[in-house]
Amino acid sequence: MEMKKYILRLLLFLSPVFFCFVLIVVVDPYEFFDVFHWVSVEDKKKVMNRNDESSPRGNILWKTIHFKRKPQKNILIGDSQGKNMKVELIKEISGEDVFNYCVAGASFETLFEMFWYAANQIKLEKVYFQVAFMNYNLSRSYNIFYFAKDYLDNPIKYFTTKEIYFDTFVNIDYHLTKNPSLVSNTYEFTPESEMNALADYRLDLFFSNYIYPESYYIELVKIKEYCEANGIELKFIILPTYKAVDEYLAKNNLTGMKERFKNDIKSLALASDLDIPGEIKEDRKNFVDYFHPIQPVLDTLTYEIWAKK
Repeated sequence: MEMKKYILRLLLFLSPVFFCFVLIVVVDPYEFFDVFHWVSVEDKKKVMNRNDESSPRGNILWKTIHFKRKPQKNILIGDSQGKNMKVELIKEISGEDVFNYCVAGASFETLFEMFWYAANQIKLEKVYFQVAFMNYNLSRSYNIFYFAKDYLDNPIKYFTTKEIYFDTFVNIDYHLTKNPSLVSNTYEFTPESEMNALADYRLDLFFSNYIYPESYYIELVKIKEYCEANGIELKFIILPTYKAVDEYLAKNNLTGMKERFKNDIKSLALASDLDIPGEIKEDRKNFVDYFHPIQPVLDTLTYEIWAKK
């Protein structure tokens, strides 16, 4: 009898833990289990992209899980510049099914891990690398792929990390209330003057201590050689930035380094270099900030890239 009471008390004590475990499985903010779909994919993505903290860790986990579950032979690897490239539009233009593996905040080290991970999942046929000069800097060395790898290597972490719990409850809250303040990206409502100030701050963040990343180029050469040895078509994409970026680089004697970056990329494979003087770069209204084209411009650039294939 005493043993039964002890077991009952233990179960009561652990019931909140079991309840949280059940919530995570049912809500499944990153579709780790892909069993229940109480919260829609659209709502999960809104929650995932709600701010600059949740977006990088959320997207790398979400996209890696979904690629692992259903690998595709054609992939687009990149950072926040390419994140909103529409695979439906690529399909319409070229007939290609392409998996968009672009993640906000992805460094070159992250891109490398994403490539090797994808190459280990399926025999790749075409790889598009969207690359940016602001990340081609050894002083900005970091890697966010662990946000995905940790969970895949040790699935129990899906139940033991505070980020998953927090995302689960935000999903529940948004699903029940549809309160836009829970998922609204503040940049949608930020005045242009404030966005410019933020972009100026990020220019210093990206370039104030520039170190040419020889190790990045060496790794890119390894990827090129792997693609050649395995019959994989490799292509690079350089998207435009607002002209203020080039003005900053000129003022800080970094124009030559940007040209070296482009020459490095073009020495490896065919590159669509769209960061060239022209109407797009001249007009501030074509960009969310200095670095990211607005969606209609990005759609136009997508058409230009894939229609030429």
